[in-house]
Amino acid sequence: MTCYSWYIATAPHLHHSLTIDDNIHFSNMGYRSFQTSYRLGLLSLVKRLRIRRWPYWSKIGVTPGRLCRRTFHRLSALTNLRELGIDDLEVSRFMPRIQRCFGHFSPTLQFLALRDPRGSCQQILYFIGLFPNLQDLKPQSCSSEGEQEITGDTTLIPLSTPPLRGWLTLTCFTRVTLIRDMIALFGGLRFRRMDLFGVKCVRLLLDACAETLETLRLYPTDSYGEVFLKEREGDKLK
Repeated sequence: MTCYSWYIATAPHLHHSLTIDDNIHFSNMGYRSFQTSYRLGLLSLVKRLRIRRWPYWSKIGVTPGRLCRRTFHRLSALTNLRELGIDDLEVSRFMPRIQRCFGHFSPTLQFLALRDPRGSCQQILYFIGLFPNLQDLKPQSCSSEGEQEITGDTTLIPLSTPPLRGWLTLTCFTRVTLIRDMIALFGGLRFRRMDLFGVKCVRLLLDACAETLETLRLYPTDSYGEVFLKEREGDKLK
């Protein structure tokens, strides 16, 4: 009885975070805890979900074909999700029904982390626009190499304009077009904090967040950050 009382008190903390390792086939990964939590009605306690690529060198992305209908139904039980992180999400493969797949996170999601998302800028921004309460954004390893901009979806308009007033974290990010389109489609950026490493468009971001930015973190080993600082010193001398 004592252990049961303790469990009731600690259940929200025990089930706060859930990580799913994406091995070969999504429906066959070792995520028994996810299945058990669904069966016991505990997924409503999950606030943070991460779908992680494993092994990390795998090139297989998350696609609709690897998410069976039953898996979608189970994900919809995450009614209080605050943070979502997905590795290798092939956004283009989910279009145009991506809202049906992830739209149930819209009322509560505030933090989104995308590692190496695949798709055009318009498709990625449409996905981000599914979450009208989004505050923090963390795109990683988003390269301009192989960008697919002419895909027939240039008329895609995000369903909402997220406030994006929290924390922007960019790592190994050279996809400048994505930031420019984000500023245009979302009517500017309002981040209060930025953590930038390997970012090609530092000046563009600072200009966009000039009125709201409170904290900026750059790294001395970052070549892009070094170039920006040298440019700033040159501006001061002028």
